[in-house]
Amino acid sequence: MAVGPGRKRRADSRYVVQAAQLAAQLRAQRLQADLTQEQLAAQAGIALSTLRKIETGQVVEPGYFTILAMLQVLGEIRERADTSGSR
Repeated sequence: MAVGPGRKRRADSRYVVQAAQLAAQLRAQRLQADLTQEQLAAQAGIALSTLRKIETGQVVEPGYFTILAMLQVLGEIRERADTSGSR
């Protein structure tokens, strides 16, 4: 597969370790929120294939706003759970 001049191959990225950590943490947070990949992707407004690639480590350098959108959804779910659990 040809890679453009500005893109690095996954194996050549200096962020491979961090991508694996992100993948594991994202999956854990999603499961803790009791969401499927489909649900999180829809609520975050991202493609399901993007979420799957991030969770499997295929995307080593995901976009900032993609991660932000997912974390916002997960944070809102956590806030709702904390609020309803404290009543």
